[in-house]
Amino acid sequence: MSNGDLVIPEFSLYGEGTLAFDASIQPTLNLRSWSDVSNEDRTTALQQIINSGWMTSQREVLGAIAYLNHTYLRLCPGRYLHKSPKTDDRHSSSDFERRQAATKDFYRIFLEEAEPLVLRMLSKFAQLLIDPYDLERAKKAIDSDDRKKFVKDAFEKFDRFANCLNHILEQFAVNQLITRNGFIPRQDETIERELSIPTLKALSDPKWRPVNEILSPMFEDFRESRFPEAITKAHSAVHCFLQILVGEPGSNAKGEIGKLIKFGKSAGLIPTNRFTDPLLLNIQSFITSERAANSTAKPSLSQASSSDALLMMNMTLLFLQHCLHGSKEVKLPHNKPMQSV
Repeated sequence: MSNGDLVIPEFSLYGEGTLAFDASIQPTLNLRSWSDVSNEDRTTALQQIINSGWMTSQREVLGAIAYLNHTYLRLCPGRYLHKSPKTDDRHSSSDFERRQAATKDFYRIFLEEAEPLVLRMLSKFAQLLIDPYDLERAKKAIDSDDRKKFVKDAFEKFDRFANCLNHILEQFAVNQLITRNGFIPRQDETIERELSIPTLKALSDPKWRPVNEILSPMFEDFRESRFPEAITKAHSAVHCFLQILVGEPGSNAKGEIGKLIKFGKSAGLIPTNRFTDPLLLNIQSFITSERAANSTAKPSLSQASSSDALLMMNMTLLFLQHCLHGSKEVKLPHNKPMQSV
């Protein structure tokens, strides 16, 4: 038998590819709030974070707990750190003791507190993993390739922690997902993998900061069941995105969403062909009609539901992803202003 006729076997894990096999070992749970996770499960989750090496980042732990104490002084969630006096010598034994105290506070909050405080602590810890030097370089960079490199470098450590934390949250069926934009509601795995995570990752470019400043409270509104407000912000995020996309350098374009899309397509900033044109038209129509029917921008025609808000947010991300995927940096000619469309 020649090498060309040799069949190389592929080893399969027991039960791999078998429907519901994993559920026979570890039953599937319904999505739930962190507050509903048992102390036993929280202990397992915390140990996984420790095993993954993240509690060696004591500078970020100290920063997160110090932030909580400053922001919520009356509550003083970091009680151990609060009892550890600060000195000017960062290398003194007292600094080590403060970092150790902050770690004890981190463990206690993770194990005992309700979802809002735990997620605020985790998000602050994650934020401190973002390299401020590279992020500042990204903000100052003009070339898009340079910006992408600096952004990637800035979020390198954050992304590794996000992967670790998201795996833990998924295992314990927590209804949250951490992205470069912050915490967002967990959805179907395919939607998260193909839509939410890559789109918000692309929006981490500093040029889209005004868009992120709308998206973050949009997700917060959804978490707090303020569904009409979430729909309003989704519409505003699309509008803001288009204003930046088609605006001349250093300025935002004027006009309604329809005009901005039309100009973006004619300038080659929004990818378009006979297959995507109907999709764009449908998304544009849906976003506009939802704003009229269910948002706070106008008198509501109906009571917006969780499903209404979630669909609106997903359609918004889908539209942004389409534009980001095929857009190119174009310096618009000064003799062709947006307002002339």
